[in-house]
Formats: sequence, structure tokens, C-alpha cells
Amino acid sequence: MVRSARASSIKALAGQRAEDFVWGIPESPEFSAVQRLMNEFQAHATHEGGWLVDYQAMAKECTDPLIRFLLGLIVADEERHHELTIRMISKLKDELAWTRSEGVPRRVKLKRKEAKELLSSVEGFLDAERKGIKEYERLKKESEGLYRDVFALLYQTMIHDSHKHIGILEFLRLKLQDNRRSARKRQT
Repeated sequence: MVRSARASSIKALAGQRAEDFVWGIPESPEFSAVQRLMNEFQAHATHEGGWLVDYQAMAKECTDPLIRFLLGLIVADEERHHELTIRMISKLKDELAWTRSEGVPRRVKLKRKEAKELLSSVEGFLDAERKGIKEYERLKKESEGLYRDVFALLYQTMIHDSHKHIGILEFLRLKLQDNRRSARKRQT
């Protein structure tokens, strides 16, 4: 399943490039890189969509409530991953067409006070996430052996999510700090 989906998308991409060459359509390096990335994202979304359908079917058919619950957690994550990939593809299509999809909010310049407040909140969230990881690790250890180790597994996924949250918050912190530095430079 994995190889056939990837192989067919590579064949389709190669065929498209061959047609472009025949018609004399030039391929700029920027267009080419974005187009290739978009095609990779689309192939991944197609592949992921197939797995999502399989997970959903298995979760629906399973009679064991614990297995159905755990598969439901995976389905929720996979649905979110699929939606994010589709949104990234849309952004790349906009880049190629130099347009903006409807419903996609434009970035606005933050006011100095708002940026400062957001940065302060982000710092607080980072601290809370780091403390949360320590607490989850403690609870994970305490719950080992209980309920067939499912609680320990769930705490491990929460630890993983908190690490992901920290990565996102650190990215936001850098962007907010850059915003503040840019604002200071504009004032001088």
C-alpha cells in the first residue's frame, strides 16, 4: 500500500514534468521547489488519508472498549494531522498562484503592549508545560502496573504532547521577540 501510492504519485509527477518540458514551460527554481514540496505533501496526505480510514474502521468495528478508546485517540490525532497537511498544501498553492485562500487570516502587526502581554503569557505557559511534564512523569511512575499499564501509556502521551507544546511556544516566543526588536528599530 505504501509503495504503490508513493510510486503512482511519483509517476504522475514525472509525467507532469515531462508534459511541461514538451510544451516548453520553463521551471523556475522557486516554483520548482514549492511545486515539489506541494506534491510531496499531497502524496503524504493521500497516504495518510488511507491510514485514517483504516484506523476509523478498526475503531468502529472493535468491541473492546479499551482498544476502541486508544484507537480513538489515534484517530483524533490523525484527523488533526490530515487537516494540518491539507492547510499546508493550500498555503503552498497560494504561494504558487500568488493568491490567498478565502478564510485564511492575514497576519497583522501587533501593537507593542499586546506583543509584550503575549510574550509574558507565552513565558508563563512554557513554565507551566515544563512543570506539567515533571508532574506527568511522577504520575506515570506511580500508575505503572495499574489498569494494564494504560494509565502510564496515557501519561506518556501527555508528556509527548507537552514537549510538542513547548516547541510551539518557543517558536512563538522567538517570533514575538523578533516583533519587539523590529518595533524598537522602527522607533529609532
